[in-house]
Amino acid sequence: MGYRLPFVTSVAIFLLLIAGALVVGLDAGLACSDWPLCNGHIIPPMEGKIIIEYTHRMLSTTIGFMVLANVYMGWRHRKESPRAAKLTFVSLILLGVVAVLGGINVLHKLPRGFTAMDTSAAMLLFATYVTITGINLTQYRKKQGQFEENRNVIALRKRAMWAAGAIYLQIVLGAFIKHSHAGKVWVTGDPQWLSELITTPRVAEVLMYLHFIVSVVVAGAIISLFFHCIQKKVLKFEAAMMAGILVLEIVAGFADVSTNLALWASIMHTSLSSLLFAFSVFITVETRSGGELLRSESLVSQRRHSTGNIG
Repeated sequence: MGYRLPFVTSVAIFLLLIAGALVVGLDAGLACSDWPLCNGHIIPPMEGKIIIEYTHRMLSTTIGFMVLANVYMGWRHRKESPRAAKLTFVSLILLGVVAVLGGINVLHKLPRGFTAMDTSAAMLLFATYVTITGINLTQYRKKQGQFEENRNVIALRKRAMWAAGAIYLQIVLGAFIKHSHAGKVWVTGDPQWLSELITTPRVAEVLMYLHFIVSVVVAGAIISLFFHCIQKKVLKFEAAMMAGILVLEIVAGFADVSTNLALWASIMHTSLSSLLFAFSVFITVETRSGGELLRSESLVSQRRHSTGNIG
């Protein structure tokens, strides 16, 4: 089925995550009071926060059609890449979960914080398409003779998986803190942001310290993965990208707090966290396949040539 369609779908889901953060940041989630319609209209009057929420819904709908296209292509090419085909059906289930959770949140006006479940499921959908992209890119590299298995890559599997798991936990916890307004309670101390879930400033404080601890674990996992990649001389580009994004994410986190959770800082923080997660998932796929998928053809050829000369 190729890797281009899953890659484009991954990019679209990434944009959806940013749009979702914008909806939360502008408190536009209930600008459309019903679902699947918007204030009783298929196409509502475009004004105020309705523009933000409706755009988010339209992007979700577009991604729905893209997922269906992936399922169709995956089924057609299931013999070539059975794992990717199975994952497209998993993605269809995740898409349904995201849609249902979004509808429940709108129709039942769930307490602040429960809306983070929607983000958590969407992040899993994002990871699924990054994985499908990696699997299909592996198949493409093998067909083109650009794939070379390396034991040093396989040896990094556990570290990559730990990093991906830690980053996902950080994102889920961060989403709950943002959606429940625990961050606003902790930063501003304003009691108006207290809710059924964040009943006292102490609860917000505990959540923020827990988020800090998880962030330290994430940083440790990424730094460990980075140095092992450098030591083994594999996945150096991916590891360097993760390290660079980590630094930017830390800066964005401090900017988020120092600006009292300004919208631009929150969007930047969410974007960088999502990119960091994507790279960790992609590296995990590489360690499972045992090859460097982003290594250029010329480098592979040079390595084979040098190995042949030694032989």
